[in-house]
Amino acid sequence: MTHRMSGLVAAVLAFVPAAAFAQAIDLTPYSGRILSDPEYLPLAGQVDGTSAYSHGWVNGNATNGAGGQSTFHVDTNTLDQFLAYGVTDDLSVHASIQYAPQNYRETDFGGGARTYSESSGFSDPTFGATWRALDQNAFPANFDIFGSYTPDWIDAHTATAVQDGSVARGGDSGIVGAALGIVTNSFSIRGAFDANFLGQSSVLNLGNGDTLQTASHTNFDLSLQTQTRLTDLFSVNAGLNHTFASNANVANVTTGAPRHSEPGDVTALQLALNYNFVPDAFVISGTYEHDFYGNSSTLYPDPLFNTGTQDKNGNILGVKLTYATP
Repeated sequence: MTHRMSGLVAAVLAFVPAAAFAQAIDLTPYSGRILSDPEYLPLAGQVDGTSAYSHGWVNGNATNGAGGQSTFHVDTNTLDQFLAYGVTDDLSVHASIQYAPQNYRETDFGGGARTYSESSGFSDPTFGATWRALDQNAFPANFDIFGSYTPDWIDAHTATAVQDGSVARGGDSGIVGAALGIVTNSFSIRGAFDANFLGQSSVLNLGNGDTLQTASHTNFDLSLQTQTRLTDLFSVNAGLNHTFASNANVANVTTGAPRHSEPGDVTALQLALNYNFVPDAFVISGTYEHDFYGNSSTLYPDPLFNTGTQDKNGNILGVKLTYATP
């Protein structure tokens, strides 16, 4: 972890208690459910949802086995929709989907040589459920078990000079995890761990007709989310998420050529300022995320074809609307 990253992590983790003590934080356990809180779960018969727009930009450096170097810049625009329904007070089901109107990637090889590519379209939808196995009204803390499944419904393909690439992954995936959380009058905290089972995926290269197939593998996520309620109207969410990304074998099924992908871990720092526009019914949030990417490599039988990325980092700014029925 770099000194810069350590400083940012410390700043985020220090911000919440500093803000809390500044407003004489009330740590009395709270029995209700607060919209936009990390521990929120709809009650029986309730419907809640979020609609969000985000703009992100990622920068980094790339190398290859022949000694070539380049820099890249990626702009993303994403619309997210999430809906959940409370089957009981302790069980909810949900569905979500993303749409990218236009994502853009520029690679600069130096000497004026540049390449451009664009992608757009829908992601595969996700369906899931959350069960509150233990409720803090009867136990010391909330304990949730959650899971989701994303089917492979949309074909994946890379971009060409005349056609956008897709944003679908090209394979199905599923998540299983658990979370422990506590809600008080002024402050909430939620820690979660999950396994993300990524099924075999296939991506068609429209430029040459080849198909790249990535073998099944599993990533693991560890997260800590908090909310500090400054007043009845304003609150601040702060979070830290780390993805332990697993390596995977990749094959060009058209030519039979193998390769090995080592994507590197990702750490995300997250902040949001929430305005409770209609109490417990409609919340407006401004969001920010900074992502630190570990070095990645793609290894071939001939090392001259190896590629890798370094110094990759990203930022995401967004606005989010959160709403719920009575």
